[in-house]
Amino acid sequence: MKKIALVTGARKGLGYAWCQELARRGYTVLLTARRLDKARPAAEQLQGEGLDVVPYALDVTDESSIQQLAAEVEGAYGKLDVLVNNAGINSGTRAQGDKELLAKNLTLKALAPSEVLNMVNVNAIAPIIVARNFQRLLTQADDPKIIHIGSWFGSITNTQRGGNYSYAVSKSALNMMNRSLAHDLAADKITSVVVNPGWVSTDMGGARAKFTPQESVTQLIDHVMDRISLADSGKFFNYDGEIYPW
Repeated sequence: MKKIALVTGARKGLGYAWCQELARRGYTVLLTARRLDKARPAAEQLQGEGLDVVPYALDVTDESSIQQLAAEVEGAYGKLDVLVNNAGINSGTRAQGDKELLAKNLTLKALAPSEVLNMVNVNAIAPIIVARNFQRLLTQADDPKIIHIGSWFGSITNTQRGGNYSYAVSKSALNMMNRSLAHDLAADKITSVVVNPGWVSTDMGGARAKFTPQESVTQLIDHVMDRISLADSGKFFNYDGEIYPW
């Protein structure tokens, strides 16, 4: 039976590259975006390459939206082999050019608790809620895996400068949330890890980044997703397959 993968926040950038590469490797890929009219053009572009990609609407911060999609996936496919929790925001994408809002996320002087909480909700809590709602479908797969897209900014060990409070805290929190999730999913034999994709040329990473989205995803699949087992659940991996420091 063909493997099924679901990618959140997938209409462009890293999520789009995940859809493309997984479909090239034989998966049926469920490409999601907050609105179906945003997901559909991205899916159609990949379908034009002969790839098996299906668009769906998903707002990862709305549990009713998650539950609706889980029901649709269950009805259409009856299982889920891979869940890629890619949807997220950083300080720049959050602010969208608003310098005052950017400062509320980045600087000690202007730091706003509401901004930190919002970032944690999107980047750390939402992936766990998505995983919870797809848990039963994942148990129907032979070797189910959850890949959460983290960041080197989530590493406490490697933090050598101040600022960027909201984003760094949210990605660090994702590591802790996944550590607990991994224990809770162990009985169902679901492997769940966080990965650092590296510096990628997306809206978040900027044009000067080291990797294209395709280069990052190819490494993540080859060195992490295809190699991990249940014994690795709860770990934080670099794109090259090495353990990344917490």
